[in-house]
Amino acid sequence: MKPKKRTVTYDFLIKLVSFTKSLVFHSIEENFSDADNHLETPYPSALLCNHVSEADVVSLSMVYPRLKPKIKMIIPAREDILEPGFLQKEFRAKGIIKWIFRFIDATKIIPFLLRYIGAVPIKRPFRDNTRELIKKGELRDKVDNEWNDLVAHIKKGRNLFMFPEGTYNHDGFLNQVKRGAYYIKSKIGQLHFNSFTLTYDHLSYKKTKLYIKYGKPFQFDPDFSADQVVRLVGERLGKNYTVTLGNLTSFVLLKFGKETKIKQQQFVELLLKLKKQIEISFPEITLASELRGETFQIQLESIFSKLKNFKLIDWENQIIHTKETLYHLPKSLHNLKKLNTVLYHRNQLTAHISQLEEIWNGVFTGHGAYHETT
Repeated sequence: MKPKKRTVTYDFLIKLVSFTKSLVFHSIEENFSDADNHLETPYPSALLCNHVSEADVVSLSMVYPRLKPKIKMIIPAREDILEPGFLQKEFRAKGIIKWIFRFIDATKIIPFLLRYIGAVPIKRPFRDNTRELIKKGELRDKVDNEWNDLVAHIKKGRNLFMFPEGTYNHDGFLNQVKRGAYYIKSKIGQLHFNSFTLTYDHLSYKKTKLYIKYGKPFQFDPDFSADQVVRLVGERLGKNYTVTLGNLTSFVLLKFGKETKIKQQQFVELLLKLKKQIEISFPEITLASELRGETFQIQLESIFSKLKNFKLIDWENQIIHTKETLYHLPKSLHNLKKLNTVLYHRNQLTAHISQLEEIWNGVFTGHGAYHETT
C-alpha cells in the first residue's frame, strides 16, 4: 500500500472549502497537544472526530493543513450533502446569504468539490432511503458494501477522516460511539489512530466560534474487544472538549438555584476563580483564549443578552437573575441548542464534570458572596 500524496489541485480545492469559514464562524482557535503544531497522520491512519453539525465540513478543511504528512483523504459523508441544493435545504438562510447559497447550489460545485476531495456517501440509520432498504432486506448488504468501499480506498493509499458517532450529537456532547473504528482496525493491519475534537461556542459572539483541540497518536491493543475500542474512542474525544466562556458560564448558571440573583462583577470573579483552579489542578484541560487572557467582559455581556432574549435569565442593572425556565429539561434533546442553549453548552463539559464539581465543591461551597444579593 502506497500513500496517495496530495497534489496542488487537491490542496487548492480544500482551500476553496476553507474560504467559507467566514460565513460560518466568527473565528477559529486551534490548540495542540504538544509543541509541534501539527496532527500526526502516518499512512495508514484513521482520524477520529466528534460530529457536531453540517459546519464540520468547513472544520475539516481547516484541519487538513495541519496533517503531517499530508496525503489524500477518504471521508464518509451523509448522502444528501453530495446532492444538488444541499446548502438551501440545510441552512435555510435568509437575506443575502440565501442568494449566495442559491448561486453556489446552482453551480453544483459543492458535490464536485467534496467528491474530488474524497467524500463518499454513507447510509444513515432510519434516514435517507434506509427504511425502503430495510423492507427489501437490502440494508445490511448496502452498509457492508459501503464499509468495504472505505477499506478499499484506504488500501489504495488514502487516510480516513471518520465520525465515530455516525450522526450529529444533539445534546452538546457525544452520541453513543459506534463500532466503525473497531471494524476498520480489524480490516487494516498496522492502522494508526489520531483524533481531534471540535467545540462550538454559540453564545459568546454573534456567530459561532470554533475551537479545535488536536490529539496525540494512539493504538488499540490487538486483543481489545469492540466495546473496549468504543470506550477508548469516546474517552479520547470527550476529554479534548475545550472549556469555553460559553460552556463555563452555562455550568455556573446551572449550579445556581432557581430565582438566584448575582451581581455581574461577582459572576466575573467566580469565573476567574474557577479558571485559575482549573489551570492549577487540571492543566490537561484545554481552556479557551478568552479565559486564559481574562479579557471576556464584552463576550460575557453578549452571553447574558442572548440568554435574556431566550428568557432563561433576567439581566438588568448589572444583576443576573436566573429564571425557572433555565432548568427545564425538554422532552426531546434533538434540538437542545435552541430549546435550552445553556444546558446544551454545559453538556459540552460532560467529560470534565467530575473535575469541575471537585473545584466547585472545594472552593465555592459556603461562600455567601455567591448567594442571592440585593
